[in-house]
Parts: sequence; structure tokens; C-alpha cells
Amino acid sequence: MKKLIISCLACLAMLAAMAQNDSTALTPTQWQHALAVIAQYEVLNAGYGQKSEIFESQAPQGYTLDDLDATYRSQAKWQNVYNRLKALENDGGTMARIKELAGSLAPHVERDMSVFLKKQPAVEPEVAAVDTAAPVPDTLAVADVPQEPVDEQKGGFNAHLLFDLLLTLLALGGLALAWFTRSELNKLRRATRSELETTNENMQQLANDVSQHVKALLQRVGNIEANQRVMKPRQVTRQDEQRVEAVAKREDQPAERTYYLSKPDDNDCFNRVSDEFELGNSLFVLTTTDGVHGTYQVIDNRDVHRFALMMPSENLTRACSGNAIQMSAGMTRIITDRPGEALFDNGQWRVIVKAIIHYEA
Repeated sequence: MKKLIISCLACLAMLAAMAQNDSTALTPTQWQHALAVIAQYEVLNAGYGQKSEIFESQAPQGYTLDDLDATYRSQAKWQNVYNRLKALENDGGTMARIKELAGSLAPHVERDMSVFLKKQPAVEPEVAAVDTAAPVPDTLAVADVPQEPVDEQKGGFNAHLLFDLLLTLLALGGLALAWFTRSELNKLRRATRSELETTNENMQQLANDVSQHVKALLQRVGNIEANQRVMKPRQVTRQDEQRVEAVAKREDQPAERTYYLSKPDDNDCFNRVSDEFELGNSLFVLTTTDGVHGTYQVIDNRDVHRFALMMPSENLTRACSGNAIQMSAGMTRIITDRPGEALFDNGQWRVIVKAIIHYEA
């Protein structure tokens, strides 16, 4: 996060410096040289220009349009370039104006001017003003000369103050954003940790309940086996014979079978099918008379409901539908409003019509 903030501040400082450089007024010499650089790149782009190094070596203080005119005046296209830029020599301006005049050639002109400005003083010497100006009394000179530098100094100070204020506000905004982002991440981390702890507690409670339930079932099975060993065979009566005949008649009819199913997979096929109820695996009970078509519903068991409601999207939504069944907070019971339909296909029971369910607290 600290690296991101530092990078943002560096980019903002760079942009502010670039904006300030573009808005800085050029001296007359710098302005005339900048127009000449634009003309030089235009003739190079037109295909009849000479190398810029030639003119730079001939005029180290900065070549002008007149220097280029001495070389290119014999070219038919040069006169239009010269006249257009020559008319702007006395206008003066900033690097932003020069880049606007250069158009698509602005990157090349800006690069050359950046090198040139590093070699030149920022303020134009005022020797010519001393030679050409009319004589003025000493008292007037003392009163008038400082006026213009003071205004320029104030303007520069105000510009710097404005940019410093802008950078300060941007930095404060970046710090505020970073603090807010970190606070939100901490909240999300705490919420995730609390949810994981709650899930672990529910899983541990479910495991304890399953263990106790299995122990109770084993005890009941042991009791049943002990009772069967002590039971004596009783005499077959007429009533028993009638019961056997009734069972034989029912066997001629299609027998109804019951299967216990786990949750379905992504292909809507139930992963695990068992003839007996398995706590922790069995979620649905399916009945069929032909072994091909069947109807299923959620097993009416408190432990099954608790397990299924822990993750309803994972355990229920592929086999069931209903109003907001993805949200199970505070619910403890599952009611099957309409059984679902399944088909035995390629060795697996597959969901054909989802069951409709709802929750109760």
C-alpha cells in the first residue's frame, strides 16, 4: 500500500512539473529558436531538410528562421513555412503554444527544446535596452526598473504556491483513500474469520451429534439381536398361513423400493445411493416401483436438516427450488411442498423435476 501511495504521488508531481514547464513563458531568443525548430522538422518531414546538427554547430546560441532561410530559400515549399512562422516571431508565448503549433511534430520539437533550455539562461539579458533606450534621469531609473522583476517574482511565487497546494490536496486525498481501503479490508478480514469460526463450531457440534446417534443405533441393534436369540419358534397357525398367502399375492404386484440419496453433482446426478439411511451422507429419500422412475423429497430428520441448512447452495439447490432457499440463516427445518422426480439413467439417478421446498425456524 505504501509503494502504491508513493507511486501515485510521484506521478502527480511529474504531471505538475510538466504542466508548469508548459506554462512557463519563453524568452524572445527561446521563442524564435523554438519556431525555427518547428520549421526544421517540417522540412525534414517534407524530405528536403538538412541535419539539425549543422545549424546547431553554426549557431550554438540557437539558430533562427533567418538561418534556415539562407539554406532553404531555393526550395519552392520553404517560402510558405517561412512566412507562416516568421509572422509569429514577435508574438512570444509558452512551450504549450509551441507544442500546439508543432502539431504531430510536437514530441520531436519538445525534445530538442528541452536540451536547448538546459543550456540557456531562464532570463534574457537586457543589454540591448541600455544601448537603444533614451536617456532617463537617475531618479526615474531607480524608481521604475525594479517594478517588472517584482511582478514576475510575485507571479512565479503564486504559480508555485498554487501547484504546491494542488499537490498537497492530492496527497491528502491519496492518504485518505488508502486509509479507507485498509479499513474496509480489515472489516472484511474480521467478518471472514468470524464466519469460519462459526462454521467450525457447527461442524464440531454435528460431528458430536452423529457420534452419539451412531452409538444409540449400535445399542439398539445389539438389543434386537439379543431378543432374537432368546425368542422361541412359535407354532404356525391358520392366521399365519393366510398372512403368507397375502404376502405372496402382494409379491406378484410391483414392489416399491426406497433409496437414500446424497446431494447431486453438477450434472444433476446423485453422487451416492444407498439402501439404508446414512447420517452425514443421506439427504433425500427416493421411492420407485419400477426401478426407473421415482420421486424424492428431503429426509424428515432433525440432524439431516441441520446439516443441509449449513450450506444450502451446495446441498439443496441442485435438487430443490423454492423462494430464497439459498438463505438459511435462523432456519432449522425443511418442508417439502412437492416431491421431485428422478430417472435412473446410465446407472445413476438423475434429477428430472426439482422438488419444491421451504424453510421454517
